[in-house]
Amino acid sequence: MTAPLIFEQPLHERIRLLLRLEALTKRFGDALDAGKPYDHHEALVSLVDIYALVTRVDIKRELMGEIERQTANLQRLADQPEVDASRFRSTMDDQRRLHSALEAQAGALDGRVRENEFFNSVRQRMSLPGGAFDFDLPIYHHWLSQPPAERTQLLSEWFQPLEAVTEATQHVLHYIRGSGIDRSVTAEDGFFEQALDHQHAWQLIRVGVDPALGIYPEISGGRQRFTVRFMDPGDFRVRPNPVRRDIEFQLCCCAL
Repeated sequence: MTAPLIFEQPLHERIRLLLRLEALTKRFGDALDAGKPYDHHEALVSLVDIYALVTRVDIKRELMGEIERQTANLQRLADQPEVDASRFRSTMDDQRRLHSALEAQAGALDGRVRENEFFNSVRQRMSLPGGAFDFDLPIYHHWLSQPPAERTQLLSEWFQPLEAVTEATQHVLHYIRGSGIDRSVTAEDGFFEQALDHQHAWQLIRVGVDPALGIYPEISGGRQRFTVRFMDPGDFRVRPNPVRRDIEFQLCCCAL
């Protein structure tokens, strides 16, 4: 069976922020490992976006708050007979370790790049369409011509202050995603709607679609209910059309 294509919809801003950070750090890592000049250009573009994101909000405070909330909720499971005691202890140890690592990180996350003239010249030019051409930034053209190992070392140094935040983000989202149970449901005439139990702090909606169907979902959600409307993209040259048939898909509502 073909693995479903997963679409995720955050239900509040903290999770939206963490999903963006997760996607950017994965893009950075993939481009860094690929190693060619244009890959490292993409890695630097991603790094500029990451620093723009984490300096706009207090990401450490947001993560610590989410870890504290998760830890309190998980603690309520400690005495449940069906809970794997060893796995529970390991999870709680991870939570405490990540919280301590964030708490111990001193100074601003962007302290290493804030005063770096090269990084800031590239960041400034990248705010313009095509602004990092050779004639705009000869130093950047020179840097891209350096051996891959040297470029990788510099990019890794710039990313290093983000490592604790990145690990915490991955763990927080992992536990949120694991809190839900996949179930098969049907969107009648291409549309699905469900109310949400207000007694739970719902954080994320995950929709899994068979790629062979050639369709995608538009998910809209709030704290009380959410909807899924399936769309047919056609050949991507014209406006997508709503699907007008029953669609079976996988649904997972996550709250931790």
